Amino acid sequence: MATKRREACPQTVIHLWDAIAYIKQQKQIPNFDRLAAYMKRVYLLNATEVQEQLSHAVGDGLIIVKKSLGCKGSKIGIEQDGYRIPDKIEEKDGHDWYCFECHLGGEVILCTTCHRVYHESCLENKSAKFVCPVCKNHKKFPIELKKTELNKLLGYTCVRLKEKTRELHRIPNPDDEKWRFSFLLYEPIDLVAMEEKMKDQKYTRLGEFLADAQQLVHNASVYYGARNRITVMARQMLRDCEYDLQEIVQCKNCYSMSNSKLNFLWFCLPCNPPHELVYAKVKGFPYWPAKVIRKHDNLYDVRFFGAHHQRALVEKEYVKPISSSLQNINAKKTTAFNRAYKELVKHQELAERALKRLALNKANKLLTGSAIDEEEAFMEFLNEIDMETELANSYSKSKTRTSRKRKRASNSVAKRPNAKKPANVPVKKNKRFYQESPTSSSPKNTPSQDTAVSEDHNDQNLVSSSSQETAVTYVAVGVQTENMVMEPDASPPDKSTEENVDKKDEKTCDCSAKYEILMKELHDRLEQEHKEDKERALQEFAENYRKEMNNEAKKQTSASSESLEEKHQAAMTLLEAQMKAAKEQEMSKIFEQHRIALSEIKKKQWCYNCENEAIYHCCWNTSYCSVECQQVHWHKEHKRTCRRKR
Repeated sequence: MATKRREACPQTVIHLWDAIAYIKQQKQIPNFDRLAAYMKRVYLLNATEVQEQLSHAVGDGLIIVKKSLGCKGSKIGIEQDGYRIPDKIEEKDGHDWYCFECHLGGEVILCTTCHRVYHESCLENKSAKFVCPVCKNHKKFPIELKKTELNKLLGYTCVRLKEKTRELHRIPNPDDEKWRFSFLLYEPIDLVAMEEKMKDQKYTRLGEFLADAQQLVHNASVYYGARNRITVMARQMLRDCEYDLQEIVQCKNCYSMSNSKLNFLWFCLPCNPPHELVYAKVKGFPYWPAKVIRKHDNLYDVRFFGAHHQRALVEKEYVKPISSSLQNINAKKTTAFNRAYKELVKHQELAERALKRLALNKANKLLTGSAIDEEEAFMEFLNEIDMETELANSYSKSKTRTSRKRKRASNSVAKRPNAKKPANVPVKKNKRFYQESPTSSSPKNTPSQDTAVSEDHNDQNLVSSSSQETAVTYVAVGVQTENMVMEPDASPPDKSTEENVDKKDEKTCDCSAKYEILMKELHDRLEQEHKEDKERALQEFAENYRKEMNNEAKKQTSASSESLEEKHQAAMTLLEAQMKAAKEQEMSKIFEQHRIALSEIKKKQWCYNCENEAIYHCCWNTSYCSVECQQVHWHKEHKRTCRRKR
């Protein structure tokens, strides 16, 4: 059963409100003539259209008629119809006032399950118990999700929609008059309100989120008009919303991972159920490994492995199975292809692990009956992969830091001061020992010496290839010297031989002492550098922390000052408006009193001589308050000009 809700065009009603406000600012009564003149001058509407829309607006209760007396010009004292904006609108009765399809008024059919209404001409299928298309669209998304998971996915959708449409964050805007929205919009909604509902876990189905997006488009069309920039933006937002919801239906795992990207291997993570893997070819590019997101007729919607993970629609003839050999697809092993192929192999490995995990969970369920849900098992698997990735990242970072420390230690040893070079002198002086004795003789004592040096290095945290080479050199010199001394047979050594041995022993002892001094100096220098680096890092950290705290304090101070400034400005604006209204009211009272007093004064006669109220009439414009004034004026001048007949 069709019923009439409202008939006036909402945009024309807004224009009439502007006209009434403008005419009242001119201290005039907003009658039909003035409204028609304003509408013709500003909006190019003729008087007939204005009369029709004005009568509809009065019938809808959006404008009221009030009898007023004219107080200016030729309308003084004449009663005329003045149009006013109502202080409040009728209470909502459960259904919208405008068609949800064309966003206009007229005879509409009420939905039996929600607040929406439609024209009969805007509907394709009608039934006795009418259910609107929006309520039917709840079945458009067949996916079943838990409430927490659903609202988490819708959170990504809200972020994507808010990035593109800043004007739709708040409707109405702070600069608009909010009472107009309450008069015209039955159910206000904006992107911020949708985000709040998502945070409060109020959405239970994808269709509810889409219905709110459609309501936003309806509100924009009602208030701003179908061709307004904000309405066009709202329609684009609705298309983006429908696309994102279809992506959730297609694969919730892909949608979640592509928006969160918590793991740098997010594209390698498998979905449940897993996607088909193929080699796809786009015009101008070679065959490339890809995931099949969906199939439609002969078109494959694929997403490629590699750096950018781009999507494309590929015809079936340009798609080959993943089992095809690289020679069959003529793959060129470029850097980009190798990276994509590496991602493919990693994805296959993780997908195989996921299938094994799910199969094991099913087996446990059959055997014990206490296994967790398949979806929960899959999410546990993804969490394990995330933990493994984090551990691998932390290990690689620690390994990188260790290698940097080693490199710094090596550089510090390689760049020793020139004053410490004499430690190599014994090698040059004993060069003949290398020529006379075989090189195989030196390793006899080398292992023990190397072990001692390496243990000392481990204790000192000094791992350096150059320092190890230095140690081997000095030990080799000492060992070869001993071999040369022991070469003679049982013949008793002479004094010269003993002196040489003593000198060489002294030199050997000097070398080890110098080596120990060098190592100690190196150790001290590295400790000093470490201490300086630590102090520098602490100073930098303290300085950065102090700057961050200062910036945070400045931000909080500026935010609080801005908030106080806004509150002060709002209070000043409210006070000015109240003072202006009180002033206008007081001025109108004073003007009315003056007008009444002036009217009373004009109705009286006044003495020509002393200007008091007269009681004696003499001639056409001369009256007197007393006989004395009459005689004074008569003798003074009036006897020459009096027009009274004698």
